Amino acid sequence: MKSISKKINLWTLLIWSMTLCLAVSCSKDEGTDPPIDKGGENGGENGGEENDDLEAINAYIENLSYNPDELLNVQDTGGGATERTVTNDNTINTGPTLGQLFECRTQDYNLESNFDDVAILRPTNGIVFPGALVVGNQGMLDGAPDPLTLGRAPVTLRLDLPGIGSQGNIVVDNPTNSSVQSSIDNALEWWNANAYQEGYVNASNSSYQASTSYSSKQFSLDVGLNVEWATGSLASQFEYESTTEKRYAGVVFKQVFYTVTMDTPSSPGSVFDTSVSQAAVASAMDSDTPPAYVSSVSYGRIIMVRMETTNTNTSVELDAVLEYAGGVSGVGTVNSTYDEILKTSNITVVTIGGNAEAASEAINLADIESGYGSLNSVITGENAVYSRDNPGVPIAYTIRYLKDNTLAKMGYTTDYRVESCQTFRYDHASVDVDNNSIFDVRYRFIYKTAGTNNTVIGGYNTVNNGQRSVKSPPDGAHDVEVEFQFQDAFVWRALGSPRSYGYLSSQKCFEVTNNLLLQITLSPISCN
Repeated sequence: MKSISKKINLWTLLIWSMTLCLAVSCSKDEGTDPPIDKGGENGGENGGEENDDLEAINAYIENLSYNPDELLNVQDTGGGATERTVTNDNTINTGPTLGQLFECRTQDYNLESNFDDVAILRPTNGIVFPGALVVGNQGMLDGAPDPLTLGRAPVTLRLDLPGIGSQGNIVVDNPTNSSVQSSIDNALEWWNANAYQEGYVNASNSSYQASTSYSSKQFSLDVGLNVEWATGSLASQFEYESTTEKRYAGVVFKQVFYTVTMDTPSSPGSVFDTSVSQAAVASAMDSDTPPAYVSSVSYGRIIMVRMETTNTNTSVELDAVLEYAGGVSGVGTVNSTYDEILKTSNITVVTIGGNAEAASEAINLADIESGYGSLNSVITGENAVYSRDNPGVPIAYTIRYLKDNTLAKMGYTTDYRVESCQTFRYDHASVDVDNNSIFDVRYRFIYKTAGTNNTVIGGYNTVNNGQRSVKSPPDGAHDVEVEFQFQDAFVWRALGSPRSYGYLSSQKCFEVTNNLLLQITLSPISCN
């Protein structure tokens, strides 16, 4: 009986063990499904995909009816960034006065420009940061868009420093200005402590634009720093307009250390928190206030080199002089005309830093080596490269519409006038003397020099018998007289009275003859 009892106990234990295994297996099979991947391609970790109103939000935004070109004043520039049209061209000539002619040319221009890269020239008060939601209407034209303050889904950003790898993928759970900037700082510090130590160095992406300043808005549009984006002391840096007595020009160098870009949302509603309803979205935006997002922000620095000169030689473009001084490739290596203008000019360097703070510094060109690339020491240097101690500041951003992720382009237009006056010395016609006599004759010009009343008695031009001479007074001479003499044996005698012309506007031809009695005659003749 004991043997049978032991067998029964063993079978009982075996059956209980099998039952327990089956129960555990069934429990695993009947558990919850594995977590759904909520991030990736939609600009966030959950992207609002669990929002019950997601489809309604997407439909509402996708059905907004607006023309972004009309909202943002986009100009028809023929596909280019800018288009310049001459609307009036008038030239007035005056003189001669004291031997000088004056030509003043007035040209009126209309300048149209479109920007999709907005320079940060004013405090944005935490509104503009990578991934921020803003209103995509006319408010963007002054560089300070209005914010959209609905709840946000997590956002994924990309920092493009070399060697940063996956550490450059930044996920921000609750994207606000402070949380985004803090996350970017953490990624930068990782790069400083790791990639930089391994030898990675970022080469700043530099670009430049140069222009002569005829009006503050024209100049700002030409160099890509729209004055409408600036306020206060920074706006005053553009208030320099060329005249016929003084000319201004500037070249702007944008040095981008790195750019932070937001992942493209998979759908319009994916940027909102799951708690945001379609009604809340509809109350926050409509076709007049369409939603948009800050797609990218570039960090670095902006340097404007401004030149003031009293050199009024309008045949020389001042922006070319600044390109030469800045060592821009292709401008040339030696140019004495440019060097002379630089030596007689005042140079101011304006550094545009964080939140539109501007610092200006006068540069004495006598203290630096002149010539090609003479301003390189100002433009380059330790502040031209990203480092832990020189992280750069937000200098530009781009905006895309949430409806279709198209780039927001902003248009601006301005009219301005270019006045250029030149002074020319009067160019005289010639005096033609044909000596058909047996005597030698000579003539000279008596005149006053250009711009003065100083009288000059010129040297004689001798015309031997049977010879011909053609001469003109110096350019700029005025109150011109021509005095003739002939040689009588060993004595030079006057040949008639001096002939006064003031200005020789046409050629004067003379013939010298004598008769059988050796009487000499000076006669005006046709020059034809």
